[in-house]
Amino acid sequence: MKINNEKRVFIGIPIGYKIKSILPSIKSALNSISGHIKWVPIENMHLTLYFLGNTSDRIIPDVIQSLKNEVTTKYFKLIIKGTGVFPSFKSPKVLWLGIDKGIAKLTLLQYQVENSVRKFNENSEELTFIPHITFARIRQVLGKIDVLPFLNTVYSPIELDVNSIYLYETQFLPEGVQYSVLNAFPLN
Repeated sequence: MKINNEKRVFIGIPIGYKIKSILPSIKSALNSISGHIKWVPIENMHLTLYFLGNTSDRIIPDVIQSLKNEVTTKYFKLIIKGTGVFPSFKSPKVLWLGIDKGIAKLTLLQYQVENSVRKFNENSEELTFIPHITFARIRQVLGKIDVLPFLNTVYSPIELDVNSIYLYETQFLPEGVQYSVLNAFPLN
């Protein structure tokens, strides 16, 4: 009997501790609905470039090699600025931080990542890349949730050096979601 071990994987850019200074002001804008919010732990904050999903252990080395061979974007800077929600402010499910500058380079990087690993994703569907950093998720509630204070939050823009990307594994543990780095890819 053959067992096919799988990992739930994605490629992303770590963000976490770079935004630690703005968390208190953003969270305070959400005090009125904080009981309905599931905060993303700071160590889990990232910018997703491509979600592969469940991937066989035996092809992870091929994914790594493909990323090494095909991602040629060099180091660049991003500016984190602004807030937003998905799918809409009338029915918010995800609260996020936006990207202000560096979007052209980021979009190129995302394109290279997607092209190098899409062949390993059996359920690949073409999605529009919307650069964002998920900050929190809103639990399902009855009635309307007012996210306008969050959307109107102003913070000093944060400069982020994008000098590497990571292949992460997602693990669902009793204490919550944990991300482990399977491989780092420097952008030289």
